[in-house]
Amino acid sequence: MTYALEPAIATLIDELDAISDPTHRFEATVIVEARLDAELRKVRQRIAVELYDGGIRTYREVGSIMGGVTAQRAEQIAKGR
Repeated sequence: MTYALEPAIATLIDELDAISDPTHRFEATVIVEARLDAELRKVRQRIAVELYDGGIRTYREVGSIMGGVTAQRAEQIAKGR
């Protein structure tokens, strides 16, 4: 994780911790987790598209860069699946 993201993550955690009611705090964490998951999927998709760059790299190479996923999975990520 890059150090530049640490303050943003710490702020988010502080905001969640500031919710006094544990039920509301839990609900907020569920919402944040779902939202982050959706947004991170979009980021991964953009990365896969950029790495593939019209065929400069193969999806096999893209998959390797993206943590060893298969070529098929790299293509699925690029297509938003």
